Amino acid sequence: MIVKDEEQNIQRALSWGKGIVCEQIVVDTGSTDRTVEIAEALGAKVFHFSWNNDFSAAKNFAIEQAGGNWIAFLDADEYYSDEDAKKILPLLRQIEKDFPIALRPHTIRSLLVNLDDAGRSMTTGVQDRIFRNIPKLRYRNKIHEHLDLPGTQQFRHYDATEILAIFHTGYATKIFKEKDKEERNISMIKKELEENPENYVMWSYLGDSLLCANRLEEAEEAFLHMAENPDVTMTVDRKSLNFTNLLKTKYHRYIDSDEGFMAIYQKAKDCGCVTPDIDYWAGEWFCRRGDEEKARLYFEQALRMLEKYEGNDPLNISSRLFNIYQWLFLSYSKLKNPSEMIRYGILALRVEPYQVSILKEILLLLKGEPGEEETAVNTFGFLSKLYDLTSFKNKVFLVKVSEQVSFSALEKQVYSLLSDREREYLSKAGDIF
Repeated sequence: MIVKDEEQNIQRALSWGKGIVCEQIVVDTGSTDRTVEIAEALGAKVFHFSWNNDFSAAKNFAIEQAGGNWIAFLDADEYYSDEDAKKILPLLRQIEKDFPIALRPHTIRSLLVNLDDAGRSMTTGVQDRIFRNIPKLRYRNKIHEHLDLPGTQQFRHYDATEILAIFHTGYATKIFKEKDKEERNISMIKKELEENPENYVMWSYLGDSLLCANRLEEAEEAFLHMAENPDVTMTVDRKSLNFTNLLKTKYHRYIDSDEGFMAIYQKAKDCGCVTPDIDYWAGEWFCRRGDEEKARLYFEQALRMLEKYEGNDPLNISSRLFNIYQWLFLSYSKLKNPSEMIRYGILALRVEPYQVSILKEILLLLKGEPGEEETAVNTFGFLSKLYDLTSFKNKVFLVKVSEQVSFSALEKQVYSLLSDREREYLSKAGDIF
């Protein structure tokens, strides 16, 4: 890893790899705090690199110090969970067994989960952070660096996003305030654009940083500059991300007409963008406009696209699923459509299982079916798939909500699962939900 003033993160950053990696290489770019001291105390090999406003140069210097066959390159504010870290060595051994050297993947792809200050997922994406230690496989670009393998050799990736996830705390608001990362990035990107004003990918990166810095008007200008030349982008994902962030910026500025907003939406579609975030932001736009019919249309289209999505760009929709399900639940409630209410209510409960108001509405709908005893059996069946009924908390929750909606047959069925000790505790607990 390359670091600067990371004393708050360095211990955790060096902890996840203990017992897995053969060496830990820390390249310090000018820390004035205890980063180097802590890293050395934890057994890392510390090297020093004079910062020259070039992330790739610093990272490539770090790679040159590595002696292993594989490299894991994470930032100090990123980490694998203990559970996922244990999967890495077996995965690498399996890959080396299954693939001859000539066909072996160059990189292992992990899911990237950006966390907010409360540790909740903000966005998700895909990153190549584990890769082979071979000549020529190096980082490119002074900022927004990426791995590149020049020449005619095919760049091969192994998709491990289903089993490996990197957690990234660096996009939390308080850390942006502490490090002023985006203002630094904006300055560096603008220097790049002075040298190459037709680097449209860098225009998109500039928009990202301006958006994070809440400089919305400037961000929109940068995204529009890229949108005027979408075919020069290096990847489909970057094109999709540019249009997504342009729509997001327009949503937050909220000065466009419906026609202006949808013109960008249509251009994104015409350019082949298949990210569900395009339709997600269209849904948010019409929700804000009070047009529930169009909001439903785009939200549901975004959800269908999400099921089939195989891209790599970060997704806003992934951290907002509960809000979408809840909104659709309430929307179909207004339309008096019980089947869609139940469908979206169950999806919402899968994300946030202790939403009393949603569960009450579902139980009231089901309770209204003929034959309460039979309905209770069927309802109990689907609840047992949503909730672990060996958990005291879950049993009490379902008993209490059933009681609140006077669904006595269901209440008795769940109550029968309680032990004598749990029943005694429940009788003294009162209304805890």
